[in-house]
Amino acid sequence: MSDTETLLRQVEAATTATDLFGPPSADSGARRRARRTFRVLALRLHPDRLAAAAPGTDRDRAAAAFAKATELHEAWGREAEGDTTDALRGQRGTYPVGPLVARGTVANLHAVPGQDAVVKIARRPASSRFVRNEREALQALQDFTDRPGNGWLAPYFPRLIDTATVGSPTERREANVLGSLGRADGFYSLAHVRQAAPEGLDGRDWAWMQRRLLRALAGAHAAGLVHGAVLPENVLIHPLEHGVVLAGWSFATRPGRPAEGRVASQAAAYPPEASTGVLTPASDVFMLGALGLTLLRPEERAQRRFAEGCMQAAPAMRPRAADLLEEYDDLLDRLYGARRFRPFAVAV
Repeated sequence: MSDTETLLRQVEAATTATDLFGPPSADSGARRRARRTFRVLALRLHPDRLAAAAPGTDRDRAAAAFAKATELHEAWGREAEGDTTDALRGQRGTYPVGPLVARGTVANLHAVPGQDAVVKIARRPASSRFVRNEREALQALQDFTDRPGNGWLAPYFPRLIDTATVGSPTERREANVLGSLGRADGFYSLAHVRQAAPEGLDGRDWAWMQRRLLRALAGAHAAGLVHGAVLPENVLIHPLEHGVVLAGWSFATRPGRPAEGRVASQAAAYPPEASTGVLTPASDVFMLGALGLTLLRPEERAQRRFAEGCMQAAPAMRPRAADLLEEYDDLLDRLYGARRFRPFAVAV
């Protein structure tokens, strides 16, 4: 029996990812072994390599086996990146780790059954620094909103409930326990909104979202933070209550410091200084402008001009978020007159 035939039969007989790649694990050695196994399968079974690897082997059979191996390898990776711990022991309590509810840039979010919370766990030990960074940023925001007169800003930011460390001594990963802000709670990301409304948003709907985002950014800047990733997936809205939460603080930094990280797939949303220098509150203002251009309908010319005004190449030329609040309200008054509640629905 040829090596290719042996591999074909192994893949065809597999019913789970473990059958091919071993038990899913965050351990770096297990990851390397799984990658090596998949490379061997790809070299032998990929339709483009089949003629050289095993002349005469049925191409359709090999293609089906390769597709199955790819799917199982991806499933192995997703499970390995999650946390298999039944319960997470934090500084203040213990939290059952439920199903995966979201996959962020550097961490996975799991439900906490029976509690209004989610567990955010770094997928790899190297990503733990971003989870720690988010932890520090959220604590700074909480300290700021706890001050007299600032409490009204608290709903604009995620709530840090607890912190923990998971994994083996050689593969430690940081975790944060956050207040739940998922679809079960009525929240949707602007990434979902963009998918649900590919034609773009009516300016009247974007108006209440941007007004609240301006407040959130003004509050963060007053607390001495730069968010650094004002992207669709990091802005959560509650359509029924017109709530807005600025999430995704893993890459936050202090003014005058370099970015902690970037989402490479959304390079166009970042200001020029993000790749060559340091970030300031003006960097967040640029990204808010880019967000508006991404979400608004093309015919919303006045609001799109407002967004473009936030995107001056030189940071010193961009307005402050706090100053934009009054300017934006004046624009809305001219465009729409007296304010009235406008229902907003998101297609699931």
